[in-house]
Amino acid sequence: MRGSTATIGVIALIAACLAGLVPSRAAAESCTNTALHHAIPVSGEVSGDRQYAADIGFGWTFLLAPAPHGWDINVLDAGGYNLALATLPLHGNTNPRFLYGWHFRNAANTGPNEGDVNAPQHERRFMLNDPRGGAFRDTGLGWLRITDFGLADLEPGERARMVYLQFNACILVPKTDEERARELDATSPVYIDEEMELIRTCGLDLAYRPEAWVLPRMLNGDFDADGAHDFAVPIVRDVDGQHGIAICRAGTWTSIHGIDDAPPGSDLAPDYFNQVEAWRIGPRDTVAHYVDDAGLPEGPGDALTLERIEKSAYSLYWNDAAFRSHHHYTLVEP
Repeated sequence: MRGSTATIGVIALIAACLAGLVPSRAAAESCTNTALHHAIPVSGEVSGDRQYAADIGFGWTFLLAPAPHGWDINVLDAGGYNLALATLPLHGNTNPRFLYGWHFRNAANTGPNEGDVNAPQHERRFMLNDPRGGAFRDTGLGWLRITDFGLADLEPGERARMVYLQFNACILVPKTDEERARELDATSPVYIDEEMELIRTCGLDLAYRPEAWVLPRMLNGDFDADGAHDFAVPIVRDVDGQHGIAICRAGTWTSIHGIDDAPPGSDLAPDYFNQVEAWRIGPRDTVAHYVDDAGLPEGPGDALTLERIEKSAYSLYWNDAAFRSHHHYTLVEP
C-alpha cells in the first residue's frame, strides 16, 4: 500500500509540475523555442556497446547509455542526476526511455512487432524532473525519434538487441522566471526611467527622442573594445520624424547615425533608417557572411547590424577612431 501511495504521489506531482508548462504540439515537433521553453535539438547515431553524449547547455548532458538490449535515454544534470527517471511507467522494461531491440519484434522474435508486444515504437517521449527538490528549473520534456536502427539476436526465443541507432531528439527546458521576465522586457518598447537617464546623461540632444521603432529598444556592447559599456538606442528627430540611432560609448560620447549624412565612403543613406526592420549587435567575427560579401574588416569591438529582412543589410563598426559602415547585401532596391 505504501508503494502504491508513493506512485500516486509521484504521478500527482508530475501532473502538477506539467500544468501550464507543456508547449504546443507544433512547437514541440519543430523543436523551436517558445515563450516558456528552450528547445535544444540533438541528433546523431550510435552503435555497438558505445555511448552517445551531448552537452545541451544548462550544465546538462544528453546521454544514450548502453544497456543489454540497446540504449537508455538519460538527461543528466550538473551533478550527474538522471532527470529522465521521472518518465512513466516507473517500473518494467517498456519505459519510453528504453530503446531496446525486442520492442520492435513480436513475442516469439520471429518477425516485426505487430502489436503483441506492448512497447513504445519509433517515437519516444520522456519527462525531466528532480524529485529531490531544490532544482533550479521546473519539469522539462523531451522526445526522441528513431530514424534508423539495426537489430541482432533475431533467433526465435531470443530477445533482440538493438546494435545500431540513428535518431533525432529534442529537449524542452522550461525557462526560469528570470529568463521569462528578461525576454518579456526585451519586447517592451517603453524606456524605464533609469534608461532615459543613461541616454540623456550620455549627451543625446533634446532635438531627438528615444523611440523603439525597432526592438529590442536598447542593445548593449563594446564597439571600440576599450572594456567600457556602450549601448545603442533607436531615436527619432522631433522636427520631422526622421529615424536614427544614437550610440553611447562609455557613458560619455554620443554619436548620431542616420539623421543627416552617411558615414565616410558609405552608401548608408538616412532613408535606410526609416526602413530598418531588425537590428542586432555582436563581435565582428560572428556577423553572418552573405553571398558575395567579403565580410567586415578584422578587428576588435562589436558591430551593429541593421537589416531589411531578406532585402538588405549594413553594419556599423568602429575603426580608426570613427564609426564606419559596411554594406552586406541588397536583394531588392529600396
